[in-house]
Order: sequence, then C-alpha cells, then structure tokens
Amino acid sequence: MSRSKQILLLGSAGYLGRELTAQLQQTCEVIPTHRSAAHFAHSVRYDFWTDEIYPLLEQHHIDTVVIAAAMAYEAANPAYDFATLRLQATRLIQACRSCRVIYISSDGIFDGKQGKYTETDMPAPTTPYGRNLQCFEEIVQKLCADFCIIRPSYLYGYSLGNLDHRLNNLRKHLLAGDTLSYFTNMLKSPLAVMQAAPAISQLTCSPYVGIVHVAGPALSVYDFYRQAMEALHVPCQGLLPTRMLADAPYPADTSLDTSLMHKLLDIKVLSVPEALARQDSQRT
Repeated sequence: MSRSKQILLLGSAGYLGRELTAQLQQTCEVIPTHRSAAHFAHSVRYDFWTDEIYPLLEQHHIDTVVIAAAMAYEAANPAYDFATLRLQATRLIQACRSCRVIYISSDGIFDGKQGKYTETDMPAPTTPYGRNLQCFEEIVQKLCADFCIIRPSYLYGYSLGNLDHRLNNLRKHLLAGDTLSYFTNMLKSPLAVMQAAPAISQLTCSPYVGIVHVAGPALSVYDFYRQAMEALHVPCQGLLPTRMLADAPYPADTSLDTSLMHKLLDIKVLSVPEALARQDSQRT
C-alpha cells in the first residue's frame, strides 16, 4: 500500500489556510504551520522571516509544500523591504526544490487594464503587494521542477465557521447604519472558499505543473457586496454604487479567465447567493 502524501502547509491559521488544511487532511498527512497562534492542535510554529524550513522537511519526510501564508501581503508593509522578501523567498524555495511546491498567488499580479487574464498573460503588477507576488512566482518557477502556482481572486464565505473579513466588516458597518460606496467598474472574480479549497486540494495532489487561475466569473465589487449582503439578510440601504475615476490608483479589472481550471477540474462554480446560502444551511 502506497504512503499518502506528506504535506507541509504554511499558513494553516489563515483564512484560506484553515479551510485548505481541513480539506487536505481528508486524504493526506498534513503538517500545518502557524506564525503566532495555532488553529490546529498538531500545528508547528514556523516564521518565514526568521526560521529555516529544512528541519521540518526532514523531520516529517515532506514531499509537498503548500504556501498559503500571506508573506507577499506582509511584505507590502513598510516594516519589510523587497530585498529581504526576495532573500527569504529564495531561501525557502531552494530548501523545498526537491518537493512539489504549491504557491497561492492572486489576481493582484496584474495591472487591471484588460481583464479576463489568462495564465499565459504577462504579470504587470502596479502595487507593492503585486510586485511581491511576482517575485515569489518567479522564484518558484526558476527553482522548482514540480510546482503549481494558483491564482485566486476574491475568496469569500465561511472558513471553518468564520466569515471572511471583507464581508464581516461590511455587515458590521451596514448593521450599524453606516453608508459605504463600492465601485461598479472595478471587476474581480469571486469564488467561495468552500469551493476554492477543494479545487486547490485537487491541484495539490495532481501531477499538473504550471499556473492555474482558480476563480469565479467576473463581477463588479459593488455587485459582489450587494449580492453577498442580500444573501446574508443584511439591509443594503447604506450600500451605494459609485464609479472609479480613470486616474484612480487601483487596478480596475483583474478578472481571471478560468478555462484551464474547468479543463483540469470537475467544478461547477456557485453564484455568490448560492454559495452563501449553502454555507448557511450547513452551519445551522
């Protein structure tokens, strides 16, 4: 009988990491890691910025490393500089180069000028976060023979009972009577975390090498929030549409083409109301 995959999952205490750990544990041996607070009883502390990964790989006979931690986001903070990120990322990936490496990137790697980006479109990040993502992606592709880079867009919904911070914060504001405006001409590709985690799990355990966009259909930020709040039965009088100006510093359309995802995976993407309604029914 063959041994199940031994997976080291970096970032198991995060929003996606929690759901992904639970999903992978159904079929694989998973060693979750955390930086500050553990979410799983057998989680191991690992800090990307200070720790060596090699001892964990050796101790647990790891053959697959899933990088779901938000190092690229953290490094967008002025407390970290780009040179340090590149150095630490290179050190991490070099140590993992004999493993299969799964790196969770995002649509933030694109400039938002065209939308419906495919996996072969050249990254052109316009933000520090996007440039950090590009740095990680390039190092993974340069140093690893067996890798899969996965790019989600907006992930939303309940992760092991906790609603994502975007929807949770908006719900609090609307219930408090606040007024908030969102862009009707900023496009994303939202996907419920309850669907993203199984998709990423399948790609992790597959032999596929390359980049895959794991996302849903294009949707404006305003429509996404309106549909979500209506599905959560939150009054939307304080949720107002507005248009982003042409010279705004935000990427306008980072929606993702998901043709490859549908070729590789058997997935029927749920709409925002469908996904939130299904999760609500599972929680009650």
